[in-house]
Amino acid sequence: MSEKSHMEYRRRRVKRLKRIILGAVFLLITVPVALCIWLMCELNATENELAEITAQYEAQMQITDDLQEQLDEEKASAKEAYDELLARISAAEEESDEGAETAEVNADKEEDNIRRVYLTFDDGPSIYTEQILDILDEYGVKATFFLTGSQVENNPDICRRIAEEGHSIGMHSYSHVYSDIYKSKDNFIKDYTRVKDVITETTGVTPTIYRFPGGSSNTVSKTDMDELCEFLADEGVTYYDWNISSGDAMKYTLTSDKIAYNCISSVGKFKDAVILLHDTGTKLTTVRALPAIIEGIQKMEDTEILPITEDSEVVQHRKSKEIE
Repeated sequence: MSEKSHMEYRRRRVKRLKRIILGAVFLLITVPVALCIWLMCELNATENELAEITAQYEAQMQITDDLQEQLDEEKASAKEAYDELLARISAAEEESDEGAETAEVNADKEEDNIRRVYLTFDDGPSIYTEQILDILDEYGVKATFFLTGSQVENNPDICRRIAEEGHSIGMHSYSHVYSDIYKSKDNFIKDYTRVKDVITETTGVTPTIYRFPGGSSNTVSKTDMDELCEFLADEGVTYYDWNISSGDAMKYTLTSDKIAYNCISSVGKFKDAVILLHDTGTKLTTVRALPAIIEGIQKMEDTEILPITEDSEVVQHRKSKEIE
């Protein structure tokens, strides 16, 4: 190889090395810079997201604080009203005792003066049913349980206890799924037959009373409710609604004091008071309210707490075909 060719070769080689070195330097500079820029963008996005989440959290906490404050105020108001109601009941009893005169009263007339109160529990049995039964037993009170068939299958022993302890048992559908039950009369009959059979097989008691999910006045049913009422009448089954609501099925959970007040404050309006309560796994405040409800009612003069039987006055939101 000539000296000139050798020099050209070396020149090209040096040039290639320079390009390689420059490329390497460029990469060593641009890659970290690009990485830093990307990390800064990610950090900025994360900070913005965190700020947004923090703002949402603070807003939610404010809403929670407001709701808690409102709940506390409502609880205090309900407790005050409840205490006032019990005070009035006690005062009325004392006044009645002081002004009472001894007299012989005809037995039938005395019976007419008795106010009857029916505690009814829908949707059960549940994880709280046994606590409810213990409370009822402690106060010597019998109630009425409108049972849901699917729950009966899940809790057969509790259902048998309800029957054995002398409480009344009624039907409250099998599935409690409005869209299925009220889709057609045939659907209702199938559901009715299923809940009746499962209660009878489980407890040995053939139920003769029924409570429509949502009541006979519900506006959800796609089937004429009069047809369903007539079907029950033809089956020899009486349906019961209610004239006092505890409010324990509202969207927001009420305090036990408020539930007790809702029940007790309305009893005096009716000679036959049917109180609507619920027995589900979300109704702990209902269980806690039960002793106060019973005590408040038992303090009322000429008032009894009874289970619904064939002799009970029928309370319905709409008139049904008379059972012969």
